[in-house]
Amino acid sequence: MIRGFENDSFIAMIFEKMRSNHDLCGKYELTGNTIEWEFNDEFIISIARDYIGISKKLFGKIENPLTHWHPDDDDLYDDICRLGTRGNITVIHKTILYDGVIYSGPETECRIKRKWLFGKYYYLRAKS
Repeated sequence: MIRGFENDSFIAMIFEKMRSNHDLCGKYELTGNTIEWEFNDEFIISIARDYIGISKKLFGKIENPLTHWHPDDDDLYDDICRLGTRGNITVIHKTILYDGVIYSGPETECRIKRKWLFGKYYYLRAKS
């Protein structure tokens, strides 16, 4: 089996699932082996096989990487839905030594309200 072909078909399948899910927010497009998801005016999410990366837009064009992780194939679409389903929120905590998602799910259940504590908190709200 050709590894590149396997990636294309897997990511294409994930992309089609995203397109059929009307509760996902933002705009996304398939470019080769990657899904580029313009989550909102502030954040861009890159999705590839075994990879999700979140970047903050600076000045509308430059991307400042905030965090990334490597989900298993079985978890990739679930992570996408947690990030982008309307009414959900994802909280990223970024410090000099650490960056990562500390909450992703329904906004009504999120108890993290800090703006700064030994680093910065970023809130990705899935609205429209």
